Order: sequence, then structure tokens, then C-alpha cells
Amino acid sequence: MSTNDTSNMVNYAVAYSAKFAILVAFAIPSIVASIFIFAYFGWNRNTPIKDHNYSILVLLVVNFVQVTTDLSMPMDFYRLGGIVQPATSAYCTWWIWYEFSLNVINGFLMEWISIERHLLIFHSGFLRNLGAKKRRLLRIAPLALCMIWPPVYYCIVVIFSPMCENTRYFHSLLCGLPCYLRTSWGTFDLFFNVTFPVLIISIFNLALVVRVIHQSSMVVGRVQNNWRKQKKLAFQLGMISFVYLAAWIPLSIDHLGKIYIGPNFLLAHSDTLNFLVYLVPLVLPIVCVMSMYELIIQFKSRLFRQNSAMVMPVNGSTGQRQTRSIALNRTAIPNF
Repeated sequence: MSTNDTSNMVNYAVAYSAKFAILVAFAIPSIVASIFIFAYFGWNRNTPIKDHNYSILVLLVVNFVQVTTDLSMPMDFYRLGGIVQPATSAYCTWWIWYEFSLNVINGFLMEWISIERHLLIFHSGFLRNLGAKKRRLLRIAPLALCMIWPPVYYCIVVIFSPMCENTRYFHSLLCGLPCYLRTSWGTFDLFFNVTFPVLIISIFNLALVVRVIHQSSMVVGRVQNNWRKQKKLAFQLGMISFVYLAAWIPLSIDHLGKIYIGPNFLLAHSDTLNFLVYLVPLVLPIVCVMSMYELIIQFKSRLFRQNSAMVMPVNGSTGQRQTRSIALNRTAIPNF
């Protein structure tokens, strides 16, 4: 074995160890943040979930599933120094199908959330005029499509794979890329399942920010207070979308460049770009918690109330202050 080969092996081993450490470091706070958010909605289960929270809650559930189930496979690959275990074709097929499905579900959910948030802010009157059944259908049908289409599509191209035969490489992430990516099915996948959602998310977020800033400067009084709330909604969506776009825009450019420029386009950075995708579901719950200021306030209030309940009031005024504090906490309206 030459010196260069030994050096490359050492570099790969260091890179795999570093990636494993990064995933583990983010996984723990990500799971804690997700549980924190789920507990928040559980505490306020008697309060109806607001329209703009349904889709984000579904997104967080999908992210939680991805973090707790799917990410264990690439983490195991990095932990073993770039070896797929178990080294079977069935395991590789499952890994590709499961990971691709969850990634695209997340992309479609982000796409719909961007469109939905635009409707909720600028076309709330139209939504209110719809009947209850139509509003429920508008809320559920897009989410159902986002959840159903990716697993069905990847079941065809990955599991059944009628267009080609896969070759497995047990020293490569995902056992190497599936063969359908070299066919017209792969081109459709790249444009419809990856690039198109990235484009829609970018356009609607940019339009949302511009319209909110423009209209908030033109309103006063109570309307201005309402637009402050709308700006918070736009800011929250912007933070969540930035996490997704920061990973998927470079990866989309990389894939498009390999098709239309050459197979060596950004080749030296491909591993890094692919790794960034794993950080999206890890960072997203943390960003959501950071954008939910009311959640943090209410959580602190509950902790303070529990601690205060353990202290016996010394006089009547202390009891009144505790009663007044509990009443204020009970009237707090949860807001995402």
C-alpha cells in the first residue's frame, strides 16, 4: 500500500469520525427540542391548534421520525468508518427508499407551508368565507399528498426499479446511488421532487417578506398591531425555510451542474453537500423553539408555578399574588 493510499484512508477515517460526532452532537438537542414542542401542545390540548400550526406540527413530527429512525443509518455508516452494515442488498434498498421518501416529504411540506402561510396572511378573508368542510379539506388534502406521493414514487423507482438493475457498494453512503438516477426517472425526480420545491419555497418566502414589510409600513392603529403578528409569522417561516434552503439549494445546484456541465462539477464538495442534508432535520426543531417565544415564556411560568406551589404562603398578600399569577398563566393564549 502506497503512502498516498494510507494518507487517504486516514483522512477518510478522520472525516467520518468528525461527521459522526457532529450528528450525535446535534441529535440530542434536536430530540429534546422536539419533545419540548410536543409537550407544549400537550399542555395546551384544550386550546384549539391554530391554522398556521397544523402544517408545522406535521413537519416536526416527520422530522422527529427522521431523526430517531433514519439518521441512525448514516450515523452507523460514519461510526464504522465508511462501512455499510448489514452489507445486504435488502438493507440498502430499505435505506435508500426510507431516506429519499422522508427527505422529499420534508421538502413538499416546506413547500406547502410557504404557500399556506402566504394565504393565511394575505388572503385570510377568502379562507374565512369558505365553509368549515372546505377549510378542513384545504388543510388536510395538501398534507396528505405531501405524505403519500414520495413513498409511492420511490417504491417504484427504488424497490421495484423496472428501468435498471442496481449495483451495491458497501463502502459508500447509501450503498452508492440508485441506478434510476441515470435515467429519465432520475431527471424527473431531480426537477419535480427536489428543484421545484426549492424554487417554490424561495419564491414564496421572498414574496412574503417583501409584502409584509411593504404593507406593515402602510398601516396604523389596530391594523398595525395585527401586522406585527403577521411579521412574526413571516419571520418564523423565514427561519425555518432558511434551514432547508441552506442545504438544498447548494445540493440542487450540484446535481444540475453534473447533468448540464459535467460529472466533475463540484466533485470535491459533493460529500460535504450531501452531509448538509442530514443537518436539516436536526437543526429544524431547535430553530422552531427559538422562534416560539411564547412557548419559552409559558414553560418558565409553569416551572415557576410548580416551584411556588411548594412554598407555603406567609400572609394573605402572598397568597393573592400566587392566585393572580396562576390566573394570568391560565389565560395565556398559546401562539406559535
